[in-house]
This record gives sequence, structure tokens and C-alpha cells, in this order.
Amino acid sequence: MTIRWALLGPGRHAERIVVPQMIKAAGTEVIAVMSRDRARGEAFARKHGIPKVLTSFDDVLRDRDIDALYDATPDGLHAQHAIEAAKTGRHSLIEKPLAVSIVEGEQVVAAGSRHGVKIGVVFNQRHEEVHQDARRMVLRGEIGEVKLASVQIPLRITAPPSAGVIAANWRADLKMRSVGIVGSIGDHACDTLAYMLGQEIEEVSAFTDATQNVPPSDRVSGMLMKLSKGAIGYAAASFTTPFARRPFEIHGTKGSLIIENSFAYLTGASEDPRPKLTIINEAGSSTRDYAPTECFRLEIEQFNRAIEGNGEPMTTAYEGLRALAIGEAFYDAIRRGRVARVAEFMPEQI
Repeated sequence: MTIRWALLGPGRHAERIVVPQMIKAAGTEVIAVMSRDRARGEAFARKHGIPKVLTSFDDVLRDRDIDALYDATPDGLHAQHAIEAAKTGRHSLIEKPLAVSIVEGEQVVAAGSRHGVKIGVVFNQRHEEVHQDARRMVLRGEIGEVKLASVQIPLRITAPPSAGVIAANWRADLKMRSVGIVGSIGDHACDTLAYMLGQEIEEVSAFTDATQNVPPSDRVSGMLMKLSKGAIGYAAASFTTPFARRPFEIHGTKGSLIIENSFAYLTGASEDPRPKLTIINEAGSSTRDYAPTECFRLEIEQFNRAIEGNGEPMTTAYEGLRALAIGEAFYDAIRRGRVARVAEFMPEQI
């Protein structure tokens, strides 16, 4: 079975990473790209061999050849797109976040259930081979009971744009994105850490360097988590420390796992760009090198299988909603100087 996809939003991320891997995904045909700028859409389509260019979301919904949507548009459009697509029987795979509010996220989850379609959220680093291996080792008990884990994501960033550019950037529009680094990069860090541990984040606290709260202006954050099986997690996200290279440390009662050079597409890599996993225990230490994983290709292939009735998306809409609740808990903890429970922010009826 071939799933026919439309890409919503031919931005730089889709151009550089998503579509080249999407085209290679098994059982996948990218048949359309949606761009409000027809010239931009046509140039993108020519480069990637995509046959159709559509200039509005209504055009996408009217095109009966399309089975699924990959939504790489600004955050504030995600919920509307997914809900309307669900009404027409289309499946949606959404670049995180699922939505820009808990209320919107709840509506997306409900729409997927009501109309019987698959809705997933792209937390692509769950697919990284080194992260998968670490998860298997943790779940098999190879390092004993996990007590402490940490992650840092230092995002590469170019020189700050001029004031005029900032004003035109959708990331500065409260209707499109209302969060700072905790919700834009910190969520990647926390999600991957919890996934590797096989635990849920239950309680959180945090500090940032924010000088204003709406939207948060944080460029550095430190996030503390208590997880469901008792592990304590720490995550740091930063736009200002571009040379950090060790994303993860996982420490258990019988050993430790150290991961370096994963998240390289966001953070860059050291002189040796291969991800590395080192296990340390009483027997000593050993290190394994990995080739970079085509995480977006694997994300698409798993979503295709879910559409065909074989399993679920790697990150379901419900998990995407929970990621929003974790972000809300972090910001509430920052504003009020407290420990916040994630359950406080999850809808009761989901």
C-alpha cells in the first residue's frame, strides 16, 4: 500500500531534512506541497519532484488524491489543520507542538477519535538508533534501577536578526507561538529523556533567564523532573552555548550510559560526528559508534503502518497533548516558583 502525502509548509527545515528523507520512506508518495507563495511552492516542487502545488488549505482538503498531511506550518495553525483534515478522513503527522494550548490540543485528540483518523506528533529523536539502544538497555535492567538522568540541547543559532525581521517572524506572534526555549527545544530534551527511561514525567520545576513572560524570552533554561518510577531528571536547553556536545547521561544502580553527538541536526557535532554510546560499570567501560539515523524517514514509515492498521504513530496525539501539559507545568513552576504536577494541566476527560 502506498500512502499519498501532502507537505504543508515548504520551509527551511522541510527543505533540508524532512522531504529528502520523506521521499525515501517505504510506501510513501509525496504528491503535493502547499505554499501560500506559488512561486516558492513551484520551486520547491521542481527541486523535489513533487507533482502538485497547492496555495491554500482548502485546496488540500478538496484534493481527494491526498491520504495524509505532514504539517510543517507555524505552530498556531496545527490544531486547525488537523481538525479540518480529520473531518475529511485525512491523517495528520504534525511537527511538534500538537497545538499552542491545552484546549486546542484536546480538540485535536477528540477530532482524531471522532473521525477515526491517525494523528501523530513529530518527536523524531525517539527513532535515533543510539536512543533506541539506550532505551532497550535501560528496560532490560542492564544498568540497574535508574536514579538520575540528564540531557542538554545547545541549539545552534545565527546572529540575531534585525528588529524588522523579528517583527515579521511568526515565532514572535503570540497567536502562532507563545512559548520560549522550554517549549520549543526543552520539550525535545524532556521527551527523549523520558522515552529512553520508559517513565512518565510527573512533577517539574525550572529556572530560566527570561526577562519577560509573554511570550517567555528565555534563552537558557534548567528543568528538573521527577519521573514515574522514581528517577530524577535534569534537562538544560540553551541558545547561547553552541559547543556543548554530550546530550545524555543515564545513571543506574549498576552502571551508567553516556550518549554523545545525538541531536546533531539541531546542535551540530564534534570533529567525529558519529553518535556514541558508552556504558560504564564494574567491568570497566566500552563505547559503540553509530551512523546517524534517518529519523524522519522512520517516523513516516511508522505512521504509514499506523494508517494501515498496524500499530500507532511513534508519538500519538494524546502524547502530544501530554507534552503540552508538561510545558504548561514548567512555565507555571517558573512563574510561581514551585513544583508543579503535570496532572494538574491534563484534561480530566481524555
